[in-house]
Amino acid sequence: MLGALPLALAGCTPDSTLGMLHDSFTATLGGSDAYARTRQQVDDLAFAQLGVRIGRGGRGIMVLNEVRGDDLYWISANRILLVTRKGRIVRSVGLASDLLGTRLFGQDLLDAYDYEHPQIDGLETSRSVDTAAAHGESVRARFRVEGSETISILDRPFETLRVREEARYGANRWKATNLHWLSKRSALIWQSRQFIIDGSPAIEFQVLKRPPA
Repeated sequence: MLGALPLALAGCTPDSTLGMLHDSFTATLGGSDAYARTRQQVDDLAFAQLGVRIGRGGRGIMVLNEVRGDDLYWISANRILLVTRKGRIVRSVGLASDLLGTRLFGQDLLDAYDYEHPQIDGLETSRSVDTAAAHGESVRARFRVEGSETISILDRPFETLRVREEARYGANRWKATNLHWLSKRSALIWQSRQFIIDGSPAIEFQVLKRPPA
């Protein structure tokens, strides 16, 4: 799947798409706090795009390379892969510590979210995760609505509902606090901060250009 990316990007001129991604992740490695591309440049690219920041690193851009049901495969120029499912990071490839897989038991946050009549305060969910250290580690989460917030993504404002997720992980009993900014107009997480592996920095993402419905 990763090897297919150059074929998918072939012929995207002017301003080579792969070159754009390389420039964007050069900014990430250099610690820049701003995206390497403007809103207009992001909008002009045909692919859906995700802005990503790992820990205190700079901001980079990933593009949507493949869709498998609800799973979206996002890839960077340096072949980091993130798989999201309804706004949840469920797998990673190429990080210092990878999330090898996720199984959801019942509904997750977006499954329960009705943007016209949100009733998710106190929602509880469960899932299991696979890592190099543990297979099938249980994760129990509880969500709290913190209120409305207008966020800005590449100079464009979005009205969101900020939701806090308190998660407890398996036998190790390590805890994590994730944050999600949900659209008030559709079932979409515009922005999120998620801890996926114990001891690893949070992954923050913003939807720069959403996938087609």
